[in-house]
Amino acid sequence: MSEFKLSDQLGAMAIIDELYQKQQLLLEHLDRETLHRNLQRDIKSYYQTQGLPINDETIEKGIKLWFDKRLRFNAPSHSWFQDLLIYCYISRNIIVFLVVIVLFICTVSHSSKVGRVKQLQNDINTTYNHIQDSKQSLDTLNNEFIELNKQPINFVLVPAKKLKAIIVEALNQDDITPLTKPVFDSSSAIKKDTLNQLQQIDISVNNKLAKINSKLLELRNLLATDQQLAKLILSEPFINASKQYPILQVTVDAVLDSLNRGEKTVDLTRLETLYSTVERAEAIKNKIRADNIQLHRLNVPESDMAPVTSLQTALKADLKELNFTNVENYQTMIAYYIKLAQTPLNLIVVDNPNYKSGIVRTHDDTHGQSWYLIVTPTLPSGIAMPIWVKSIETGEMKLVSMFGQQVTQDIFNVVRADKAQDGHIDNNLLCQKTIGRLTFVCPSSVKPGRILEW
Repeated sequence: MSEFKLSDQLGAMAIIDELYQKQQLLLEHLDRETLHRNLQRDIKSYYQTQGLPINDETIEKGIKLWFDKRLRFNAPSHSWFQDLLIYCYISRNIIVFLVVIVLFICTVSHSSKVGRVKQLQNDINTTYNHIQDSKQSLDTLNNEFIELNKQPINFVLVPAKKLKAIIVEALNQDDITPLTKPVFDSSSAIKKDTLNQLQQIDISVNNKLAKINSKLLELRNLLATDQQLAKLILSEPFINASKQYPILQVTVDAVLDSLNRGEKTVDLTRLETLYSTVERAEAIKNKIRADNIQLHRLNVPESDMAPVTSLQTALKADLKELNFTNVENYQTMIAYYIKLAQTPLNLIVVDNPNYKSGIVRTHDDTHGQSWYLIVTPTLPSGIAMPIWVKSIETGEMKLVSMFGQQVTQDIFNVVRADKAQDGHIDNNLLCQKTIGRLTFVCPSSVKPGRILEW
């Protein structure tokens, strides 16, 4: 103990005494029974000292109520502002969250408004620049029209005049509001009105531009057609060709008539197609001349040339119209006639027990009769060679190797009697065709009529 100062010891003892007293007071308060007896005694003694009569029941009741309230906390009353502050403190997390949400919404709303204003400004600038570009395009189209207007015109005067009048009217039409560069302000409503006005002007300029562009395109195409037509029909080869082939001039007249009626689009395809076939027509005409030379070299007499001449005359008439529909048929038939002229043939009556050698036709309208022998054109070697035969009954023409040749009744009866003797015909040669001939040389008993069915 000698190591510590007295003052330190006294201070520590004072603290211990204080703690002891607090402990005793706490134990006294916690000992309910002892505290109850002491309170009952002291209260009763107080009232007796004061000379106030009081019964034990009232004292007991008062003590019991005191014990019920002695450890209860009675919160002090606050003002509404204090209550609000307390509520805000307690709900501070929710309030902070709500404040953040409100601030975020306000920020987004402000940013959106600023974005709309900037977008309006961009739209106004874009529309204004587009209008300026469109006006420059109008100036360019005007210069282009001036150049087109200088080009000479041959055949499209009527439609070209109409188109030029429309273009001039559109170019001179001053229906566009004068335009000034927009000045920006802070009001989005004013900006929107400015944008609407510019958009209306832009639509008007674009409509005018589209109309002029369309008409200029028509004019360019029309002038190109005019040059193409002039280059074609004013050329010397075309003029000479149209004299030989009238269909060319007819087609030209039809094109010019449509242009004089004001037609702005003319199709020259038919005219060009017809003109392109002139060389083919000339080649075919040369072929006809060559075919005639070849037939003459084969010594074909003029009397046999009737079917060839008829075929060539019909083809030449088609060629004048540049119609090549029957060219293939002509080539087939002329090749046949040349081969026929080069080939000797015999017209032999069919001599076979199993086949008819002749038939009799009775006509229903006159009840008259015609006699026919069934014949086959054959080479000297006996081989059948088909020839073209036209039916006297139907007008049909076929390449056949057997047909009915009309004869008189006398020769018909002679052949029938000959076959009736032994089933064969002793003299079955009816007609002959030598090289250089296209027709058979027959006796007077043979008539020109032929049939294909019996």
